[in-house]
Amino acid sequence: MKIIHNAESKQINVLDERFYQSHKDDAVFYPSVTTVLNVYPKGIGFTQWLKQVGFNADHIVKEAGDVGSKIHHAIENHLKGIEIHWINEDGSHNYTLREWQMLMAFKEFMTIHTPELLGVEVEIVSDTLRIGGTIDMPCVINGETWLIDHKTSNAIHRTHELQLCAYAHMWNEAHPDQPIDRVGVMWLKAKTRGIDKTGKKLQGKGWQVVEFTRKDADGKLLKGKQAIDAGFALYNHTRAIWDEENPKYTPKNLEYPDTF
Repeated sequence: MKIIHNAESKQINVLDERFYQSHKDDAVFYPSVTTVLNVYPKGIGFTQWLKQVGFNADHIVKEAGDVGSKIHHAIENHLKGIEIHWINEDGSHNYTLREWQMLMAFKEFMTIHTPELLGVEVEIVSDTLRIGGTIDMPCVINGETWLIDHKTSNAIHRTHELQLCAYAHMWNEAHPDQPIDRVGVMWLKAKTRGIDKTGKKLQGKGWQVVEFTRKDADGKLLKGKQAIDAGFALYNHTRAIWDEENPKYTPKNLEYPDTF
């Protein structure tokens, strides 16, 4: 959720985090990219998984989401220069062993490739595309501008690709002087065993920057900006479905006084 304090009216607004406020009109809200992508088909694998776990599905999803949020927050603090502690002075743990391993994997990526950060957890809104989102890590690696999103999921899904392609177009709209060259997911649960000896892939033990590629109608492999444009076209199809199902979308907004 987003908490917005209006000192003049002495009000606190608790805004549904799935929506972003327009830059042009405070009364206009747009859905987040991830909210739009909820309508994208999850596939037969997801259906089979639901059958297997049954009523435990909500708990499993929440637990995975909590871990993802925890890792995101730790990475954000690390990139801002805040020291991260696994174990406190009283012996209590801030992270599980698996969570700390994922953080060490991210630290190894940063040490090896030393990306030049263009921002950390950058909130971006497009009045043209009518969407909003938060970009984990825009950066420059080897002279190319990347959008990297951190993921702790067990697998990489098509919606991750469409999310980054939409973010890339939003970024390009706001930063035409530094367009995105490549997009990728920093997968912190990868099965990789070590550094890529060819030097072509960004990966290490247990981590990998998964870059998305596509093929055109003739089967030609598309990379970089061409792949981003192709993925964004698919996002737009998904957005058309979301708009059809949500013709009058409005965020749930709670309002409270700031003192009593």
